[in-house]
Amino acid sequence: MRNLLKTCFKGLMALALAFSASAYAATPAAHERNEELDNLSFVEMLSSVDLGKNAELIRKFQDKEGKTRLLNNKNIPKEDWKVEFFRNKEVLLVTIPVSRLFAPNSTKLAPGASEYLAPFRRYLRDSDMYRVLLVMHTDNTGSEAYRDKITMERAESVFNWFEDHGDDTRFLFDYAMGDDMPLNPNNSVDNRSGNRRLEVYLIPGKKMVEQAKKGRIVF
Repeated sequence: MRNLLKTCFKGLMALALAFSASAYAATPAAHERNEELDNLSFVEMLSSVDLGKNAELIRKFQDKEGKTRLLNNKNIPKEDWKVEFFRNKEVLLVTIPVSRLFAPNSTKLAPGASEYLAPFRRYLRDSDMYRVLLVMHTDNTGSEAYRDKITMERAESVFNWFEDHGDDTRFLFDYAMGDDMPLNPNNSVDNRSGNRRLEVYLIPGKKMVEQAKKGRIVF
């Protein structure tokens, strides 16, 4: 009897595993990466979607999104949250001081970093409505190898925060720029502090373009 029960149990387990495997095979991975997009440079990603004749409607939508949601974020001090319109108002750009995300020389997110990252989860909920770029910068302190390493690891930490919170990261891209794109000359403490920053670019995705073709953007 015991052997019969074992045999039945093994049979049921085999069926369950087979069913699970077939179901998994039939369902694509929720966060499967797009290799073609992942291989694009920062500059290439900025122009990865052709807005075509829909640019004017998209600009109006982006203008409203930036002014009503991002600029009016009451949970974050204005000096820590700079919102700009980029590429003729087609792209939204939010700049956050690195000091609000990381302790000096650290690549581990600070306890209060979530407050600054959480607002961007909205832009990952509707697949390819937006392409979200996380662009990390530093100043010219330390060796080139150190600067490249710290910006790379910090960018990865921010990316991983979204992944750890269960967000769809297929259209989230991180870039480590080191000190290649300073906002200010690295000749003072304040200027160097201003150069250490995270830039978040909110670029219209293909879904936004498809909606714009129909004359209305719903988000």
